[in-house]
Amino acid sequence: MTTVEQVLDAAVTEGYLTPLAASEGPAHSAGFLGFENFHVTDEDVAVDLGAGGGLPGLVLATLTPCRWVLVERSERKSTFLKWAVRKLGLEDQVEVELADAVDVGRSGLRGLASLVTARGFAPPSATAECAAPLLAEQGVLVVSEPPKNRGNRWSNEGLSTLGLQIADSWANECTVDSSKYQAIIRIEPCRERFPRRFPRQLAEPIF
Repeated sequence: MTTVEQVLDAAVTEGYLTPLAASEGPAHSAGFLGFENFHVTDEDVAVDLGAGGGLPGLVLATLTPCRWVLVERSERKSTFLKWAVRKLGLEDQVEVELADAVDVGRSGLRGLASLVTARGFAPPSATAECAAPLLAEQGVLVVSEPPKNRGNRWSNEGLSTLGLQIADSWANECTVDSSKYQAIIRIEPCRERFPRRFPRQLAEPIF
């Protein structure tokens, strides 16, 4: 059986991850599960936005029992992810969705995800806008924060427009840079007009 480390090394070879990201990948990905008292079961659905070279989605799929949907709009990266899923023997648990995150937010996955993860996906406002429609009641978005970020990138006032609220933040001491994470929870359903098309999200950010 192929290991996660071998898959991440293959992602480096393909140019989808840096060597540092691959070496830190397992520990950094595990940090996404650090939200206090949050657990997923085999009945839950989790979505990784912009799954790229497999972080954190592929790693988290090996650590959790839930169904994972890895969203990636690049055909080349999606092909790689499908190969990785086969190599890791995760075909029954992980689905690779070749699609734009905006379209996924308006698909049958809307309102079903207990967990949405994002690592380097987009600016905070756009990340929240793409994630909010996917979240189930009390579902959680967990975002990996930039290593040098020193301020709060999230606005509760803006998030409330999407039915979201800042929940918690934490650091992962098992990584070289003590990676930081932000959890955001759904407190009410996302309005039907979201998500907007990505260019509009960037041109007219909610916060």
